[in-house]
Amino acid sequence: MHESWFDRRLKEFSRKSRAKKFELLDSLFQARPENRVLDVGASGEVFLRYALEDVYPHPERIVAGGYFLNEVRSARKYYPRCHFAVFDGCSLPFPDKSFDLVFSNAVIEHIVGAGRQEQFAREIMRVGKSWFVTTPNYWFPFESHYHLPFIQFLPAGLQRPYNRALGTHIPKGRLEPLALVSARELQRLFPTSRIYKVRVTFWPETLVACSIHPEQH
Repeated sequence: MHESWFDRRLKEFSRKSRAKKFELLDSLFQARPENRVLDVGASGEVFLRYALEDVYPHPERIVAGGYFLNEVRSARKYYPRCHFAVFDGCSLPFPDKSFDLVFSNAVIEHIVGAGRQEQFAREIMRVGKSWFVTTPNYWFPFESHYHLPFIQFLPAGLQRPYNRALGTHIPKGRLEPLALVSARELQRLFPTSRIYKVRVTFWPETLVACSIHPEQH
């Protein structure tokens, strides 16, 4: 199938954005062979060939997984040096502070329902000594899931016809369950973190909540 100019530009933008996030992580977290890392939201389908598992220097120390069995299975196929598990990010099956780093890329905005994002954040902070959590910026005008400008600012009743009329990425007329957050909201969810704003274009597209344990500096 022929890939359009627009799709190529989006892939290029996505790769640059991920590269900036990984560069930031590398500058903040000094990875060591003994460190245990948890990747919450790993997938062999969504981020294939440019995920944490591709760039982290000690992949055999990563435990990666998520809620959907098919995505965990596909990730296991592509990243055989890592360890994998199926789990709910809002109820992680690991002891307190059992990981030196918890990494989660573009997952928290998919956690919908009253109190669910708070629960997700608490679990990450509970099991991790350090954490690095990324999410699209609510205030960036181009919404990265729908590939449409300003759709996140519209009421749900208008998002559906807008997507039906102009959408190309998510099937027309469908609403993706999303709970995008701003920098202020991300700070509220991770109160002991520093919030970083990652920019490829004119405005920060990505937010990162990060807290690094002193021994990792």
